Amino acid sequence: MTTEDRAHVAQRAAAALGAFLTPRWTPLPHQIPPPGDWYGWLLLAGRGAGKTDACAEYVARHVAGPPCLPGPVPHWIGIIAPTQGDAVTACVSGPSGIKAHDPTARGPITTAGGTVVRWANGSQAKLYGANSPEDVERLRAGGNTCLAWLEEFAAWRYMQDSFDQLRFGLRSGPRPHWVASTTPKPKLLLNRLKAGEIPGVVTTHATMYENPHLPEHIRQGLEDAYAGTDLGEQELLGHILDEVTNALWRRSAIAASRVQLDSLPGLIRRTVGVDPSGGAGEQGIVVTAKSGLILPGVLPGPPPDPHSPVPTQIRPQHHGFVLDDRSCHLPPDGWGARAVQAAVDWEADDICVEVNYGGDQAVAVIHTALEKAGLDIPVRKVRATQGKAIRAQPVAALTPTGRWHHAGVFEELENQQCTWYPELNWSPDRLDGMVWGPWHMGLVRVIPRGEGSLGSALARKQIAGTRLR
Repeated sequence: MTTEDRAHVAQRAAAALGAFLTPRWTPLPHQIPPPGDWYGWLLLAGRGAGKTDACAEYVARHVAGPPCLPGPVPHWIGIIAPTQGDAVTACVSGPSGIKAHDPTARGPITTAGGTVVRWANGSQAKLYGANSPEDVERLRAGGNTCLAWLEEFAAWRYMQDSFDQLRFGLRSGPRPHWVASTTPKPKLLLNRLKAGEIPGVVTTHATMYENPHLPEHIRQGLEDAYAGTDLGEQELLGHILDEVTNALWRRSAIAASRVQLDSLPGLIRRTVGVDPSGGAGEQGIVVTAKSGLILPGVLPGPPPDPHSPVPTQIRPQHHGFVLDDRSCHLPPDGWGARAVQAAVDWEADDICVEVNYGGDQAVAVIHTALEKAGLDIPVRKVRATQGKAIRAQPVAALTPTGRWHHAGVFEELENQQCTWYPELNWSPDRLDGMVWGPWHMGLVRVIPRGEGSLGSALARKQIAGTRLR
């Protein structure tokens, strides 16, 4: 036995003795895994509820349990967090991580194959992020596992793609399954899991107030930040928000103005709005349209406000429509082809591309996709001179007046419309792709300088037309 081997043996013995002498962690009721032979355990909980502790303990007990595989590695585990760094700090080394629950765990260890945690019995867990296309590819190539831990699942940027890849690899042993710990957010996949659309998923719930061990200063700080707000429902109580008071749209107004595709009036303009997000994250690709002049009351809309003055005359007005949402998480050649295909499918008059992030490169992506398809579709460059809220507010104002309609149900787009507001630190790319269309088609007008708070900013909005082939 080498000196290094003896050192490792001594280190493991000391860790085992320390684990024996340390009192066992006692779970709270909401931290106990649900009974039954489930495929996925989704623990939705407010901040500080102890959800990371619960999943770290679950992984540690799984490793110490009956082997899932024969041979020197009885358990292969995947641990996925918003970033790989989050997996290291939250899931492994942090105060609620695996090493706090099982001192015999070694790591994180950087190897040629990635960052891993190892146990004395040969079990191994590999750490992943879910923040980029490269992370998705690492999950695709990560091999088969018997257990996966999905940490802060709702915060994954590439949520659906990463979830798909981990499921493809979750097929080792007699009962491959996953556990997920997250503060909920209004994400389509999370809602599907909670609704039971994927068989075998069990959802449990906890609030911050169900953890009596949470230090008082932490509890007070969270209450100071979120108590009495919509986000308090999410961050403290662990509820998925359906809509936020400060958001620009209301679900009731969207539903009241909804129409079916086969009942649309004569459309005089169609455009594809594209928010490329600099090629990173989600690309908003939304098809919108403008009608000819329509008399009020012809299309569905919210009931009239009884406190509004009665109009002296009824004038026909243009209406706007959301026809399709083709938003995606794809590399440039992928989202460019998707935007062009949307224009073809809907016989759009043009493609309207925001160039704040990516500049001429964003237009070049569309150009390349058009060349590959052998098409000649006008491309309009638009540049934002103010924030998203400044562009979205006039479009949002069309909805309660019955002039902005969704031709169908667009769940993810509507989630952004009803939960995003300017103070949030994330970008609603679907919403942004949607609002360029009505500006470009003249459904909302540019206010001349001096007429209002939108004027000086929006009057300088640049819309330059170029025909690309």
